[in-house]
Amino acid sequence: MKFKSILLASALLIACGEDSSGISANNETAAYNYTNCIQTVFDYEKSQITMHDADFAGLLVDSAYVDKGNENTRGNRIYTWKGYYKNGVIDSVYEGDYRDGKWEYRGTKNKANYNVKHEGNVWTISASANDAVNPTIIYFDGDSLATTSTDEGGTDTIIYVLKNDTLYRADQNQIIVMDEHDSNICYEKENRDGKWYTWHRFNSGVKDDMVILTKTYIDYEDGLDHKAMTYFMYWRNGK
Repeated sequence: MKFKSILLASALLIACGEDSSGISANNETAAYNYTNCIQTVFDYEKSQITMHDADFAGLLVDSAYVDKGNENTRGNRIYTWKGYYKNGVIDSVYEGDYRDGKWEYRGTKNKANYNVKHEGNVWTISASANDAVNPTIIYFDGDSLATTSTDEGGTDTIIYVLKNDTLYRADQNQIIVMDEHDSNICYEKENRDGKWYTWHRFNSGVKDDMVILTKTYIDYEDGLDHKAMTYFMYWRNGK
């Protein structure tokens, strides 16, 4: 147990802790009130722009910690991700996998060449690698975000609309709503045959100038919390 605790602490050197009470009124992060779960999820979804466009102001993902177990198997299967940036855009990542009682690490240089075009409210991010070009088109106007990605598997579009403390995904059958008692918590729900099911729980907070967002998958059949993904981010002003 002590050995696993050491591993866990090592993986979370990138983290800032679970408590969001250490918010300073004098830093950029606190000014954007990322204890508001809905706003944090929405701005996290915009981070794809920030990772590839150094001119864009917004949240930048520093690192991630993923526990792939459920409530009964926490700590048995872990994945960590740390991003490194050069000239404001993602340059390489360092990954770690923990399974069968041991860690495996690997560093990956970003071999794709990214071309970013920005016209009005539309970003076109094209990644070219191995003679293939995979474009992502992102529309953002303040309270609406649409992302269309194209790869060898085809084209996929995700739409988010932020309105009255509710984040709509694709249409009103998929929504993210605030917890009634805690603005740090929100839930992703889907309407199937007239009944709402909760699929994910989000927890947001700020600690030591870093934004922390955890997304936990909930299985409505067995009632257990499954894979939990925690993202550690900071605010970048852009150019």
